[in-house]
Amino acid sequence: MSEDKARRIERRRRYLRRLRGEKKGVSPVVATLILILIAVAAAAALYLWLVVWQGNLTGGIGQPGARPTLTIGGSTSVYPFSELAVTQFQQNNSDVIISNNEGGTGAGMLAVCSGSINIGAASTPETPAGLVASDGCPSSGLSTIQITTIAYDAVDVIVPVANVHGLVSVSYDTLAAIYDGSTVASGSTASLQAPSIDTVALTAVPYTTATFVTAGKISSALVWDEIPAAVDGAALAGTTEQVESAGVTAAFTTACTAAGYTNDICATTPGTTATPCGWSVCAGGSGAGAAAGEDSATIETVARSDAAGSTQTFESRLLGATSSNAFASSFTGLGFSGCGTNNLISDCGLVADKTAVGDPGAISTVASTPDAIGYASDGLARASSSGVTCQGVATAACGIAVAEPGQVTGATQDAVQPSLGSTGSIAGGVVNGGFGTPGLTTTLTIDQSYSGARPFEFVSLQPYTGVAQEFITFVLDPANNIALASEAHEVSVYSI
Repeated sequence: MSEDKARRIERRRRYLRRLRGEKKGVSPVVATLILILIAVAAAAALYLWLVVWQGNLTGGIGQPGARPTLTIGGSTSVYPFSELAVTQFQQNNSDVIISNNEGGTGAGMLAVCSGSINIGAASTPETPAGLVASDGCPSSGLSTIQITTIAYDAVDVIVPVANVHGLVSVSYDTLAAIYDGSTVASGSTASLQAPSIDTVALTAVPYTTATFVTAGKISSALVWDEIPAAVDGAALAGTTEQVESAGVTAAFTTACTAAGYTNDICATTPGTTATPCGWSVCAGGSGAGAAAGEDSATIETVARSDAAGSTQTFESRLLGATSSNAFASSFTGLGFSGCGTNNLISDCGLVADKTAVGDPGAISTVASTPDAIGYASDGLARASSSGVTCQGVATAACGIAVAEPGQVTGATQDAVQPSLGSTGSIAGGVVNGGFGTPGLTTTLTIDQSYSGARPFEFVSLQPYTGVAQEFITFVLDPANNIALASEAHEVSVYSI
């Protein structure tokens, strides 16, 4: 082989060796660095994605167009309780969106029956048959309607904190007479007409206003000195109130004087044996246009203008109406039918001097009207800034006491104030009113029962599932329910 050929072969071998050397694998150090860079890039991308996802979720919850997972609506009385429950439930379930609205029991039942909301809130007892007949629930779903009691409340008779009339208690018939008087003043005639005032027949009692009674019927608007401001037998402020026409005891006179009231707002000479009104009562104060030593300010009645469970309870449990023109004859005869199915005071043929939407509206109207009387949720009336009787009273008995037919001990009629707790008068009203848990028994007597007690209920067209079931379970958890009821000034289902 020639020398030139040998050199060419050697050069080719060196070239091939260089080619093979360039195809060797990447250095392990370089490979590790590459993997680290890839991992860092991936982690950064994941972080950015999570931030965007969380931002979209959080932003979506606050947007008006966010789609709720659960919708609740209805009673203005139930709303504070349900709003507390919604807030606390969402704190532990941040991915759940619940829309909670108020608008009255009537609106809530119509909405749930039409399928517009998932859960309707009611502040009076509901039945599947009643929902089908009155609220448009489909009859085909009669067997699937769910009605769940979540707490107990009451409807109170309310007057302003600034009330100067000394009203401490009232009987059901006197309350009816007061609202009848407003109706007469409006030029209308009530179908639910008061038969008496504090159990004394209208035809049997002399009044200071000649036109007050005509043929046994209320014939004009009442003024504050035409009604007894204390029901016989009511134990309030450490004094047992007396209602009698034969004068008063020295102890009673002393107690009234100490409280700043004369013992008889109608008597020309307090303490005499004969009184123009027929009663001796611990009351006083003055209103616009009142003559010296009297209280002749006209009573201004307030009512809800919207279809409300509070109105139905007021009609049936506080006025004692069993129909548009009849009263119950005993406490156990009280029901929840009221004057009709519309949940309006007009069902009784009554016309109030002032009306308002929702219990908050009614409370505000009463609070700003010195001579007013009205009705509203006990829980809302207890709010520290309500401006009406019960304001800021969290647990004790408060407000205007009410006496119903049959709440009688001996010769006296007992008026009962609403009070909270397992032995309170609202609990007694639930048990003795016949709308508590089936088989429930208690040592509370009927005389200790507040007639205005009522349930708070959730209504659904179908059995609860998914988020709805989780929410109901949360509300009915014993610890949660007791805490929610306490914060909202209601009575827990576990306190009965």
